[in-house]
Amino acid sequence: MAYIAKAVANEFLHLVKDEGRSVTPMQLLKLAYFAYGWHWALADARLINERVQAWKYGPVIPSIYHEFKAFGNDPIDSFATEWTPVHKGGKFIIQSQEPRIPECDDFPLRLVRRVWEVYGQYTAIQLSQMTHEPGTPWAETPNREVKGTPIDDGLIKAYFLQLAGRNDRERPAAT
Repeated sequence: MAYIAKAVANEFLHLVKDEGRSVTPMQLLKLAYFAYGWHWALADARLINERVQAWKYGPVIPSIYHEFKAFGNDPIDSFATEWTPVHKGGKFIIQSQEPRIPECDDFPLRLVRRVWEVYGQYTAIQLSQMTHEPGTPWAETPNREVKGTPIDDGLIKAYFLQLAGRNDRERPAAT
């Protein structure tokens, strides 16, 4: 099942909080992208119900970017929220909630945890450089200079499948 991007972002943010560490918006964007790619390679399905886009500084999941852009280069100190209209007492009210991946969906949660273990040690710049290497889906996307250009899911899946075969140390198998 594909989740809203904010649910995946919140899983990373809870891991960060549990370890007493911090993460910037750019790091979070790249971590979510790596989780998206590894999920395609290992589960043959989307993790996030939103397309990854090619922006100047690499792959971006727009809803995560917009949720946390106010933090700039500073550590994120809150969780993503979703605003939902609820009918209550004959009126509609807007209720906020913190989206999460349900605990019963074990594989995506283990995958997010493993991506954090493998990639969480890198700075935003290092993660960005990884996404800019020749042969990456971002580097192979035509018109990537045009903000909002979607990165083909087939390119993402093929790249992470190739990584899975290249080096087991780079493969964050969800164990």
